[in-house]
Amino acid sequence: RQGPLAESAPGAELWLDGGHNPAGGEAVAATLAGMPKRATYLICGMLNTKDIGGYLRPLAPHVTRLHAVSIPGEKATLPAAETEAAAREARMAAVSSGSVAEALAAIAAEDAGARVLICGSLYLAGTVLRENG
Repeated sequence: RQGPLAESAPGAELWLDGGHNPAGGEAVAATLAGMPKRATYLICGMLNTKDIGGYLRPLAPHVTRLHAVSIPGEKATLPAAETEAAAREARMAAVSSGSVAEALAAIAAEDAGARVLICGSLYLAGTVLRENG
């Protein structure tokens, strides 16, 4: 664990996943179901070509709140506001954030020991790794 992202939330359990389809959502949900209970927040950005509802629905029972972000530099990004709306439709509490770092800071301020899953796109995962690796 290193880099500015991890340092901004030292007590958080950080996860990064590139899943972006219903099967990916099911797999992550199954993993979360098998883990010890802990407040779990998603920082999610997706492309507008993906089935966001299919991805988010299986995750809903495990999520405290979703922070929606747009994927920087991606023309096909789903705007954060649309990701937030899709999360609410999937019965998740959700807000929009201007960036992954902004979302993580908000989560850390609310619950320093939270589990945080950054997810929804390989493009988002790549951006996070480039900026924080």
